[in-house]
Amino acid sequence: MNSGKQFFKSESAVSTVVSFVLLLGLFVTVLAVFNAHYIPEWKADAGKAHMDDVYDDMSQLKAKADMLSLASSIDADSTISLSIPIKMGGGDIPIVGPTKSSGTLSVNDSNYKVDITGMNSTDSFISIGSYDLGTISYASNNGYYVDQTFAYENGAVIVSQRERSLMKLSPSISIKNRSGSLLEVDLTLMKIAGDRVVITSNGIEEIKLTSNDWVEEFNSTKNESLTNLTISMNTSYPSAWAKYLNDSAKSEDLVYSVDYNIDEGDDYVTFDLNPPGGNIDFYLNKATVDAKVGTF
Repeated sequence: MNSGKQFFKSESAVSTVVSFVLLLGLFVTVLAVFNAHYIPEWKADAGKAHMDDVYDDMSQLKAKADMLSLASSIDADSTISLSIPIKMGGGDIPIVGPTKSSGTLSVNDSNYKVDITGMNSTDSFISIGSYDLGTISYASNNGYYVDQTFAYENGAVIVSQRERSLMKLSPSISIKNRSGSLLEVDLTLMKIAGDRVVITSNGIEEIKLTSNDWVEEFNSTKNESLTNLTISMNTSYPSAWAKYLNDSAKSEDLVYSVDYNIDEGDDYVTFDLNPPGGNIDFYLNKATVDAKVGTF
């Protein structure tokens, strides 16, 4: 009888259950704090690292497009193809956060157009050309890091974030103040030819660039010098282009509202060079590169 009473009065099983519940609660609490505090920070850092990788990929795209342009200018009959892998997704952390973000890669999904006009020494209006140049862009779909868009327009790489845009890599536009009365402007337009393509994925996509054409559009040595030059752009990133053009003019000691003006709108920028009593030697070339998108 005594042994039976001792059996029913035993509390060892209760102690084991309570200890397990307490340990489980502690584990859940630690896991909740870990998921709420540490994983988002690690995922945000991984997302930033992925954006850096995409910027490197877009930098390679610009570099290879410039190489193809140079090759075409040397030999217009040559055909060279180069491929650039774009890391569409990232921000994953092995085991604790394996989910990847995604991105959207677009070719010729948005408009970029340039209109160029001028005036000669007799004040005659000259329509130099109107050009639809095309674009290549990557837009992120991040879960923990701020979304960014990287765009290739007319030889420039622009990064856009929260409705703000900044030119990270410059286009082929050169402004030189040769003297107080002579400006030299050298512009190579970069046209992206190809069908409109939009791809969303979290893997690796391939952009294949192929040299197509290189044409001299205007040459002041062969044509004539100008007294006024106006370059108008339709773009999704007017603030980036306006800042770049303004900085380029200022770097050559040109004075705003005296030697040049910039008009910026929601989807356009107009750059007007009008040095008082001066001449502008203008050289305009257009390189065409074909763009196709495939998958590794």
